[in-house]
Amino acid sequence: MERQVCAVIGDMPFLWLCVDDEPGPDSLRGYIERNAIALLSNYGREPIDPPSPGWLGHHSDRERVRLSGLWNNNYVEDDYTPAFLDTLQQMIERIGVTKPSC
Repeated sequence: MERQVCAVIGDMPFLWLCVDDEPGPDSLRGYIERNAIALLSNYGREPIDPPSPGWLGHHSDRERVRLSGLWNNNYVEDDYTPAFLDTLQQMIERIGVTKPSC
């Protein structure tokens, strides 16, 4: 199952942010991790973008994984801080990524 998860995740596009601070609960990288997970989590909420029926997380023995729609156990019950989106936007603008045109 882990190989299947890695294969699916490996095919996903991603954005690499340079966060040059030491890891820890008060670090910027911790702030980004906690808020990104909280923002995307479906745990205890009506899903906006539920996982597909074939998502491997439906078979997880961890309730937080199954109910959050994320392959994660930490921070899925948290609420995100709206200011996080401004922080994320500033970091993305620093690396020169532009919003795609539709």
